[in-house]
Amino acid sequence: MIASLTGTVTARDERSLTLDVHGIGWRLFVGPKTLERFPVGQPATLTTHLHVREDALELYGFGGLAEQRLFEKLITVSGVGPKVAMAVLAAASVEDIEAAIERGQAGVLTKVSGVGTKTAERIIVDLKGKLASTGQNDDTTLSSVIDALQNLGYTSKEARDAATTTEAGQTVEERIRQALKRSGRTK
Repeated sequence: MIASLTGTVTARDERSLTLDVHGIGWRLFVGPKTLERFPVGQPATLTTHLHVREDALELYGFGGLAEQRLFEKLITVSGVGPKVAMAVLAAASVEDIEAAIERGQAGVLTKVSGVGTKTAERIIVDLKGKLASTGQNDDTTLSSVIDALQNLGYTSKEARDAATTTEAGQTVEERIRQALKRSGRTK
């Protein structure tokens, strides 16, 4: 439906931002990491997911495709709605959440408000083995991006943080350019 939006952030609250796209203000529900990345007055491009309910249409925004894909997989699990999925995404990086699911580490998920033991186990049962499809080639690409950023003077943490904000499915070079642009460093 609406795959992505590019515009200027005009307003923010604790769980959403308003993105002005050619005079139309789109309210996007976002996680805290995405909210931090896009201050008011700055341009932003977010991938989106339109969640349709009987009584509402809600647009969720993400800083990258990996985050969006995990969100969309999480909401397929019975008992996990968009708010819980966003809380899970806020708890750790996409890679850490996927690794916890693949390893069957329910404890990582139960730390999230709204996720009890039964829900965490259901997430693991439903998604284990289904997350690797995005992982193999992207893991190799992500590692290459992290290595390149470290060679440019980034610390290990800075390189990982910058690399994980890039969109999966792109070449190493595209992801490096994206990471440099988003981090504001041009070393």
